[in-house]
Amino acid sequence: MAIEPLKKVTIVNTKEAHKRLIKTINNLGLMEVIDVKSTLKEELPFNSPKTDTSEADSNINKIDFILNLINTFMPEKENFLKSLTPLPVITTEQELYKVLKEYNLEKNYKYAVELEETYRNAERVIAEIETEMEDLKPLMELDIDLGEFYSTKRIKMLIGYVPEKKIESIDKTDPLWQWIAWEKVSTDEDSRIEKDRKDASRKIKVVFAFLNIYEEEVKKILSELNFEEITLPKRKEKVKERLAELEEDRENYKNRIAEVKKNIHLLLEDNPPEVIRRKLLILKAYWTNIRNRQLAIMKGLEGKWVYMISGYVRAKDAETLTKTIQKEFPHSIITIEDPPPEDDVPVSISVPYLLKPIQLLTEMFGLPYYRSFDPTPFMQINFYLFFGICFSDVCYGIMLALMGAYLSKKTEPYKGVNNLSRMLLYGGISSIIFGALTGSWFGDLYKPEYLGEGNLLYTLQQKFVVIDPMAKTIIALIIALGLGVLNQFFGITLKMYDLYRKKDFIGVISDGLCWIITLTGLLIMAGKVFADIPKSIFNTGVFLFAIGAIGLILTQGRDIKSKVGRFAGGLMSLYGIVGSYGITAFIGDTLSYCRLLALGLTTSIVAMAFNLMAGMLKGIPYVGIILFIIVLLIGHIFNFLISALGAFVHSMRLIFVEFFGRFYEGGARPFQPLGFDSNLCIMKKEKKVTI
Repeated sequence: MAIEPLKKVTIVNTKEAHKRLIKTINNLGLMEVIDVKSTLKEELPFNSPKTDTSEADSNINKIDFILNLINTFMPEKENFLKSLTPLPVITTEQELYKVLKEYNLEKNYKYAVELEETYRNAERVIAEIETEMEDLKPLMELDIDLGEFYSTKRIKMLIGYVPEKKIESIDKTDPLWQWIAWEKVSTDEDSRIEKDRKDASRKIKVVFAFLNIYEEEVKKILSELNFEEITLPKRKEKVKERLAELEEDRENYKNRIAEVKKNIHLLLEDNPPEVIRRKLLILKAYWTNIRNRQLAIMKGLEGKWVYMISGYVRAKDAETLTKTIQKEFPHSIITIEDPPPEDDVPVSISVPYLLKPIQLLTEMFGLPYYRSFDPTPFMQINFYLFFGICFSDVCYGIMLALMGAYLSKKTEPYKGVNNLSRMLLYGGISSIIFGALTGSWFGDLYKPEYLGEGNLLYTLQQKFVVIDPMAKTIIALIIALGLGVLNQFFGITLKMYDLYRKKDFIGVISDGLCWIITLTGLLIMAGKVFADIPKSIFNTGVFLFAIGAIGLILTQGRDIKSKVGRFAGGLMSLYGIVGSYGITAFIGDTLSYCRLLALGLTTSIVAMAFNLMAGMLKGIPYVGIILFIIVLLIGHIFNFLISALGAFVHSMRLIFVEFFGRFYEGGARPFQPLGFDSNLCIMKKEKKVTI
């Protein structure tokens, strides 16, 4: 239940066997390979070996090309699990060999390229056709040969839209208008559209004809009329004829696309799309693994006769790695040692099965550094406690627990989703407990006006309820703030534990114990405002605050050289401007725990609102009971989803900000041994791949 100890491994082998060495390391899946050159303190007469990944890169690109084409015509069906997160393929060594032997990647890629070219060309031409059709549709009813607009040498004609009001305001006494001929053009479509428009912005279609020599002046005067020109294609045929021709061409190209879709089945080799997708993903995982192996070779160093590689292995796997290397490479030299302090050591966390779900939160925030400690075990109580209070309803908790149990069973091979599923299961159990203690069963659905006198929910509610937060809000708020204080102190205690592990005993006292003493005194003093506490207790609080504050003032600025600076830094640390904490931070973070009460009340109040709406419909003759059930179902499902999301997000925030902020710093990189397993594909562990 901690960060697993790692060992640094260095292997020196003969140069000619370096590819076989990396292959052996890959097949074992126990060692993370690192760049040897970056870890050396001095230059060695070695060079980084060169390797070629072009074959792997090419095959990966071909696989992606085929997958994209298949997904274009036959999109992958999403189920609930896949909507949560991409799930890797679970395969076996036998299936991998079968796919490699039977699937002809090169042949299928060439055929996919042909289909893709046909499809993309058809799509492009259809887009061009539809653009031209859109331009011609306004002129569809015009019985005019388009060539007439361009056949005259001295006359120019324009067609377009002009606001009707502008046409009426034309000043025909203007000399220029004597050289312009114009006529309104009305089509059936125009008449229908304009009939529906009765505002002043109605536009009509107009044709203008004029001498070429007046083009500049005419366009200027037309712009004053807000003339919108329709650009005509330069073709010698009627609009209807051109549209019919375009429609025929479009249908022909649509038939080509349909033919491509039909021929996709040949690419699928008469298999369902899911079968070929699976094969392609397995192939992609295989070639990705090959590529990773080749890149791993480049991380080593080679001389004239030797090859050296370095990396990390879990301490528990060091013996297995050593025995395998010595057996397969008798002339190799392998050294196993503790990682030096300056190394950027990856992190591998080992957590018992029951505690694993919360590890998901640690990974989301950032893994702890190798020489730190894993916070996962210390979040088990407070996260589920916060979630249960925020989502405190027995019936909602049962729904969540059942959903979590179902998903947990379905997602056993998938680590991340399975952890989330079991987190929902445990969170649902916590919600059941706190829902029973606060008396919320689908809000107040247990009331006699909803389910009748002596119903089962009412009996259970009365038996288990301890405190009603809506009736005793102040007490519930004090409990929430009290949990906040305890969680703050817990975080400071964990900081002390971390400093103790690092043998920073001064930090344990100054950055931990002094704050606990100071804040304890502050809480006792603040209690005087809300309650009549004995003078002796109040004086004890003053004494604790003074002792702790003096300790903080003397120690928080210890890294500052000047005495005045140290004193000023220590003084400002009380407020929180400098130093590891601050009184204002404590107050602000503690008040954040009011959200526990707020979300718990919100879950119940929204549920009660839906119960009230359903109850109002219950009395309607004949259909009342049906409406009652429908409103309850829709309302409570909605509240269940929204409240569960809110409980998860806000509980996570209380962990990440108000708890982790006291002691935890994440950001380490995960331990990633070289091997076949990846986000794409997982090889069943009972049969290790040997490729």
